[in-house]
Amino acid sequence: MIHKLSQKNSLTKKHTQNYRKHFALNRNAAGFNIKKKELIYTLVSDKSDGAFIWDIDDNKYIDLTMGFGSILFGHNYLPIRKEIENQLTKSWSVGPISPLAGILAEKITLATNTERVAFFNSGTEAIMVSLRIAKAVTKKKYVVFFKGAYHGTFDPLLTLRRDQQTNIARESIPGITQSILNESYFFDYGSEESLDFIKINKNNIAAVLVEPVQSRNPSFQPIAFLKEIRSITEQNDIALIFDEVITGFRIDIGGCQKQFNIQADIVTYGKVIGGGLPIGIVAGKSKFLDAIDGGFWQYGDQSVPEAKSTFVAGTFCHHPLAMATSLKTLEILDATNGELLKEINIKTSNFCKKMNAFFAENFPKLSIVHFGSLFRFITPGKYTELYNQLLLNGVYIWEGKNCFLSAAHTDEVIALLEDKIKLSCKQLVENGIIKTQV
Repeated sequence: MIHKLSQKNSLTKKHTQNYRKHFALNRNAAGFNIKKKELIYTLVSDKSDGAFIWDIDDNKYIDLTMGFGSILFGHNYLPIRKEIENQLTKSWSVGPISPLAGILAEKITLATNTERVAFFNSGTEAIMVSLRIAKAVTKKKYVVFFKGAYHGTFDPLLTLRRDQQTNIARESIPGITQSILNESYFFDYGSEESLDFIKINKNNIAAVLVEPVQSRNPSFQPIAFLKEIRSITEQNDIALIFDEVITGFRIDIGGCQKQFNIQADIVTYGKVIGGGLPIGIVAGKSKFLDAIDGGFWQYGDQSVPEAKSTFVAGTFCHHPLAMATSLKTLEILDATNGELLKEINIKTSNFCKKMNAFFAENFPKLSIVHFGSLFRFITPGKYTELYNQLLLNGVYIWEGKNCFLSAAHTDEVIALLEDKIKLSCKQLVENGIIKTQV
């Protein structure tokens, strides 16, 4: 397999090696293993269309990474591309605020049943600001978050460990020092222990941050737990923050809030809504969003900003291109009244059921779990070789393993994908890497 992939991706490997000295990219060393050193590289691609990407060796792949979940309609989707081209003829400059920003903010509040919206450059920035305004408004300093969640790369949330006595997050990643983590409590997701802790320490906790359905564990959907957290936080002046950077505008236009009928105080969005361009959104109740600008006031009277505001800033936070693609994305989703998302979700569910039936009969250690159009392969032990075999057979899955279907994954594309998965399993058996069920 090493020889075959090295041949197939020879230009990708050559490009990676040529620029390694100057280009620091963590993905090019992710999961480094000396025995598999020759297979550790990130595919280099300069062409994409629909459900497919092409690498610089001109190999064609079914793309299951889909821009880490940011591409919902398919690559190079004409309405989005035209919107970008049209905006380029007007302005892509920042400084003055794009007129699209206010329009988009209003439309997002209507789509998500929130009151106010602020724009940033990424999901990480959105999470950072959401915690800042939660602390500013509640005048408390501690945050509760959960094992297994992915909230970007904001330092106080980067750990894999906690102190068993205090539940304070413990340093486990180089450069993330203990002092940065000392205001973060870390618990197992869905645990009764966390609920009890929040109740006992309610006077010190500013926010509870959850990824309602964790992208790394999409089969776990603890609705009762989330409703209990909502009840506890609501009663005790604690901000409930939903991180819907991945699930927002994917599972439903209203995200997990609508899907589970739970209204958070603050919600973060990104990925899908940007139409493939960088964006981060903080939405929620005026009580919290007013900490960004002081709240509502108007010209021609004695009104003033009444809320005490914290500090936020960013050069590209309202970039005209991102505002344009986000508006077009919302327009497309609204035009189908959410039916497009339902169709993609059903398509994903049917695909997962079909593949799980195949796995159960032939490879019971393999399975797929999903939530909406997000899914992950469960590949214990040697079964992880499935990803390399799929790459060899023309299926691209990034090293983080989250997979997504899009509107561009037609029935024909999915049938081809199913064939490639079955072929890859067969080849792994033929190569003696895994065994079929006897």
